[in-house]
Amino acid sequence: MSSKTGVSVVVPAFNEERNLAVAVGSVITAASGLDDVDLEVIIVDDASTDGTALVARALAEQYSFVRFVQHDKNQGFGTSFLSGLKVATREWITVHSGDNVLTRGTIRVMLQHAGKADIVCVYLLNTEHRTRLRNILSSIFTAVYTLTFNIHLRYINSAPVYNVQQLREMEVRCRRYSFPSEITVKLLRRGCTFMELGGYMNPQRKSSAMKFKNWVEVLGAYVTLSFEIFVSRRKEYSGVPSRVIPEESAPTPLATAEVP
Repeated sequence: MSSKTGVSVVVPAFNEERNLAVAVGSVITAASGLDDVDLEVIIVDDASTDGTALVARALAEQYSFVRFVQHDKNQGFGTSFLSGLKVATREWITVHSGDNVLTRGTIRVMLQHAGKADIVCVYLLNTEHRTRLRNILSSIFTAVYTLTFNIHLRYINSAPVYNVQQLREMEVRCRRYSFPSEITVKLLRRGCTFMELGGYMNPQRKSSAMKFKNWVEVLGAYVTLSFEIFVSRRKEYSGVPSRVIPEESAPTPLATAEVP
């Protein structure tokens, strides 16, 4: 039996022909030298109309631990993650978007801490790379979720490192932007352990989070989740989560963003 911590990293991509190789390269570089991490990368092409699929296939041919899944039609960021979850072969799973949002140092720290809590979350330290409106909306989103569901995270909609088996036993309703919030809230309300780590993002040229259809989904997801937590499945989600403190006393990811 291997003593390594197996982590599957799902890389959802929609029309990311120019960024996908960089995003996957960031994950591979982040894992290099981590002898106790058994890495798997799962690229999910969400019915791209550019050359994303060609890039994905080339990467899968180049690396034995890279796999490729393709959707026939566009289904959203959350569905892409769930498609990766279905085929994942490692014990732990996380997501790194095809536009390469997180720095390599942040990904590396997440991989290093995989398995040290049921949920390993990241909160962003360099939010100056986002617009003022994006930061305001993000703060409101996090405040509403943390206050409503009585959980204590600095950032609710990050893509943590999750336990694969726990996710496969859970019904996930969100299919787009807010799926990490639904999953994280449900796990915490079941009494899971969690850890928070400071991380950094690369400058973004655009953000799908600002699309109107995503915020429509956010509202519907919040109402549905509230009903599940407090009414229909109240007993299942009445647990109290416990925080695991990382050994490091200060955030350790690379302090500067990377330019592809």
